[in-house]
Amino acid sequence: MGITVLKDGSREYYRITKAWDGKEIQKYVRIGKDRKRAEKEAIALQESLDQRYKAHIELKALRGDGVVHDDGRVVGLQIQSRSRAGRKDWQEFKIRIKLPDKPAKHKTVSVGAHGIEKAFDIAIERICNIRNIELNSGPHKKMLLAKPLYMPNDLIGVSLLSEDSDLPEGLPEALEKHLHIDLGAGSGPALSDDEKALYESLMEERESFKGTREVIKG
Repeated sequence: MGITVLKDGSREYYRITKAWDGKEIQKYVRIGKDRKRAEKEAIALQESLDQRYKAHIELKALRGDGVVHDDGRVVGLQIQSRSRAGRKDWQEFKIRIKLPDKPAKHKTVSVGAHGIEKAFDIAIERICNIRNIELNSGPHKKMLLAKPLYMPNDLIGVSLLSEDSDLPEGLPEALEKHLHIDLGAGSGPALSDDEKALYESLMEERESFKGTREVIKG
């Protein structure tokens, strides 16, 4: 990527190439008698493209685009089980974030040291730091809502007991249907008596959790 010289018969051009969301943009400046002038025009065009792309990336970050996959999982975040001879098996959150025109950044957060829920929160904060996303912003909250997808089955119910019930726009439907239940909506399949009792029990437990935070050791 950058500025190269392209020859077309007797004609020469400066070709400016820029990668943009997986596509390649090409611009051309004809090299005439004044080669230095053409070079300055090519450099100015390249700088303009760089500035426009930087603004494009910042806008995507503000909107929260590209931080969550279609299945609800956070882009660049995995939970892994590790083993090594001579020590106990352990789990960690593995972070790999690749920003445009920059090398990939790798970080890990230990589940054993923090507990799985706290480790997830720390991992999301580190992703926000790498992506220059403000904490408590829409993109930050969107990533936090992916927590149940990384929890063991026996902790999913606990993970849903969050104080903040505001769901940001753009939440994947596959995740929203598990987090946003409206018993009075009158749409979708009717809940059985057992399902209603479970939902009400979860809501009561949620109220009891307000003002406190339970840290579950990994």
